[in-house]
Amino acid sequence: MRRSLLRAFPEGARLLELGGGTGEDALALARQGRRVHLTDGSPEMVAHAEQKVRTAELTGFVACERLSLEELEAFAAARQTAHQPLFDGCFSNFASLNCVEDLGGVARGLSALLHETARAQLVVFGPCSPGEVATLLLKGRFRSAFRRFSRRPAAARVAGHTFTVSYPAPAAYARSFAPWFRLEHIRGIGVLVPPSSAEPFISRLPGLLALLEAGDRVLSAPLALLGDHVLLDFVRTDAPAAAGRS
Repeated sequence: MRRSLLRAFPEGARLLELGGGTGEDALALARQGRRVHLTDGSPEMVAHAEQKVRTAELTGFVACERLSLEELEAFAAARQTAHQPLFDGCFSNFASLNCVEDLGGVARGLSALLHETARAQLVVFGPCSPGEVATLLLKGRFRSAFRRFSRRPAAARVAGHTFTVSYPAPAAYARSFAPWFRLEHIRGIGVLVPPSSAEPFISRLPGLLALLEAGDRVLSAPLALLGDHVLLDFVRTDAPAAAGRS
């Protein structure tokens, strides 16, 4: 993912990060000369990210703000009112968009935040992960093993927070983001490498893991839809920005 971001966004680019968590990706990009406006819906995550930015002495390169994806349209409207500059690109890692019910709202907000031809690189859960199915079946978690095949959102709970997760296919994201964005490429992440549910077992086999990683680099494009995650590479079209919601 980071190699893809560095290729897509040149040094000096001003980037918007959605669901930035504790700032690992933002810090990595800042160290390579990119400027990142990190957003996350969790105040705890944002506070953690701010501390890491200060410790790394990168406050001039990374700004942190509590912002949920559902608030993106209002955020865009406020920036328009304040005549703040557009971003050169956007990225999101670790499937934050799978927890959003209104993908169209995200697309509308981004349409008013990005320049024409700007890229939005968004990592989401793949619609069908054989690795997850096999791992969860081996653990006896039969109901969870096939959750990605359901059309209904699945309930999830992390750190005391309850939310729902859905698993749209890339084509569904493309429809939701049109006409403001065009889906140009998709890449599978974790086509052969097992998902995090395989930990800690898989990390005890570094030789096998390295072999699977090499296979992923070859198969990430032709077998993208079988990845545990999928990188969606969108380009902002020349469609007029959607009207922001204050």
